[in-house]
Amino acid sequence: MTNSEADEPSDTPESGIGPPDKVPSDRNFRRRLWARLQSAGGVLASIAAVGAVAGGLVGYWNVWNVVRSEVLPEGQKTQREATDRPAIIPRLSLVVLPFANLNNDPEQDYFADGIATDLTTDIAQMPGAFVIGRGTAFTYKNKQVDLKKLGKDLGIRWAVQGAVQRAGDLVRMNVSLTDLSTGRDVWSDRFDGDRTNLAALQEQVTARLARSLNVQLIEAESRRSQMEQPTKPDAVDFSMRGWAKVYEPGNKVTNAQAIDLFDSALRLDLDNIDAILGKAWCIARDVVNGWSTSVAEDKKAASKLIDQVLAKRPATANAYIAKGNILISGNPAEALPEYDAALEIDPNSPVAYASRGIALVTAGRAREAFSPIQIALRLSPKDPAAGRWHFFLCHAHVHVHQYSEAVEECRRSINLNKLDWWPYADLVSAYGATGQLDMAQQMLAELNATRPDFTVQWLQQFGYALSSNPQFRREFDDILEGLRKAGVREQ
Repeated sequence: MTNSEADEPSDTPESGIGPPDKVPSDRNFRRRLWARLQSAGGVLASIAAVGAVAGGLVGYWNVWNVVRSEVLPEGQKTQREATDRPAIIPRLSLVVLPFANLNNDPEQDYFADGIATDLTTDIAQMPGAFVIGRGTAFTYKNKQVDLKKLGKDLGIRWAVQGAVQRAGDLVRMNVSLTDLSTGRDVWSDRFDGDRTNLAALQEQVTARLARSLNVQLIEAESRRSQMEQPTKPDAVDFSMRGWAKVYEPGNKVTNAQAIDLFDSALRLDLDNIDAILGKAWCIARDVVNGWSTSVAEDKKAASKLIDQVLAKRPATANAYIAKGNILISGNPAEALPEYDAALEIDPNSPVAYASRGIALVTAGRAREAFSPIQIALRLSPKDPAAGRWHFFLCHAHVHVHQYSEAVEECRRSINLNKLDWWPYADLVSAYGATGQLDMAQQMLAELNATRPDFTVQWLQQFGYALSSNPQFRREFDDILEGLRKAGVREQ
């Protein structure tokens, strides 16, 4: 749900770092127009990745935001916001306060204001979000703000605050997410960039912040619901807890726990779109990671769930990503258009870029995979899924026999998530292929602790099921040969 103030068009390209041929100049206009049309119809575009957010704020809030965005004149909005708010504060309600300019540099002031404005626009597209418009937010510029009073005055739970400082050609930005009920920060981060191209830096920082804040809001609201409603959570609570579980380092156990939480949400509300999407996402994850007990049945069930989501919320980037994740196991070439569709809706989705990269590897086009995966890591370098994305880079390097680069990326992946078996397998193979047998045996011991059933034959069956592409299989055979040289048992 968005304010019309949050939907003000931008003169800048939608992404300052995406490939030029993937981000046409009119995409920003088309995406904003589509989002506007969807809002008028009662559905909304989703931002990023891995994660959709709870969309259970229906009824009153849908009507309220459509009326406020599309009907009320500009001059009436602030007054109506103050007088017409309902008594119940929406879960994902927030304001992006103007960023402080610590240098008092007019050029930097423009940059700081642009970041806050773009963040307002992007965060407002989260399903279930209620974001105070820029016009109201900027009345607090250069003022001391009592955060608890701010929450009560605006009827919101969260505030995004930031400060920008320049040191030579370096621009440093500090950002925090504040719980207005306590006045305490629940998350903060720092971003550095080159000021010689402020427009591009603004686009990059906005994309990274939008993804980070999406994740942090869901995790913070999940913690809040467990404290406030530990015994009687509603469907939205369960859905948010499920997505918070998705954002944890992925393994078979946490994925099953997330599915249970989404099922709990759906028992209370069969039409909870975010729970439907979350369950489909997790089922696809089971298939991709080899955790599924029946791949065909799971793919069919996940596809049915995604169809439900797209029927009710067609401009949902994460639904197309989930659809691609279902297809990537067995039909990677067919998954690529789904990731492209997600990027048409959200050109700054790091999850879509990373997923597209690994699909290119599986489709026999490993040399094309580096760019989209690297874009994902630039967009969201501290993402909960960054460990998996570093593995994607490792896997691409192994496929093209760039073993030293593969070792570096796989070690980064393991450092971020020691429970993921994939990077161990590629690391053992890379060490085996380069004759570093002591290191191979050390990593093999860790792999066997994570995946006791691992054998060359098991991985061959699993890998061949991913893709029938001849080039992919030739490259995959080289990975298997590296495992044999490292001493991995055949069967």
